[in-house]
Amino acid sequence: MSATTEIRSPAVGTILEILVEAGDTVTEDQELIIIESMKVEIPVVAPCDGTISSIAVEPDAQVAEDALLITLT
Repeated sequence: MSATTEIRSPAVGTILEILVEAGDTVTEDQELIIIESMKVEIPVVAPCDGTISSIAVEPDAQVAEDALLITLT
């Protein structure tokens, strides 16, 4: 059984770009999402190797700190 990892927003901001799709295989430290917070672009990276199970946000969405972004298995 695969472990599930929830990837959460590191800051309040706006989703600028989603670099992956559900079903994609990713590697540790691969950029998944770019968030803009206070005019700074913040890359959100995979904490481990895995497969994207679901993406909980869309481009231009406003997110709170610790909001669920991606579920990785």
